[in-house]
Amino acid sequence: MRYLKAIAQDLGQTGQANTVLLKFYNDMLCLPEQQVGIAVAVDHTGDALVDFAMAGDIDLDGRFSLRDQHLLRAFTDVFLQLNWFNQGGNEQRYLKMLAENYHHDGSPNVVKLEFHEDCTASGPQTLVYRAAGYDGDNDGIFESFTNSDVDGNGIADTADKELIRRLIKSFLAFDAWSTRLRS
Repeated sequence: MRYLKAIAQDLGQTGQANTVLLKFYNDMLCLPEQQVGIAVAVDHTGDALVDFAMAGDIDLDGRFSLRDQHLLRAFTDVFLQLNWFNQGGNEQRYLKMLAENYHHDGSPNVVKLEFHEDCTASGPQTLVYRAAGYDGDNDGIFESFTNSDVDGNGIADTADKELIRRLIKSFLAFDAWSTRLRS
């Protein structure tokens, strides 16, 4: 199973996230998880939009390209709207995203968003809440979403569903959820 661990940090101590780390993992049964990619994005201006991005090969196509930069910016611009970040440079609070392919046809049916907050830097993972999107008819369009307050404003509304939809769309564009081999 492959998954993404997205970490937002407030390195400037301004009360809002300005740095995002994306860590891509491959987790094989009975083996330690393996980090297969990393990307960094920075919002210097405080407008919740990426000003600097260093993507690496985040679409795992074997090349560092402009496409990697666009994918990173698209995901990070949405992720920064969640208000789920760490004070300073720690990584205790993060979003874990993974896709499930129940039909085994190469197209995901469910994308899960798991919001974690660890009590200590090396402590166990604590799941705070979840959100998900569902493609019920397996047509590649996610039409159903959990009723979750992902933007942290205290109300689960259509804005939250739109954020979930946009996060799922930008996550799936990485193509990192797929376990198929790349050549």
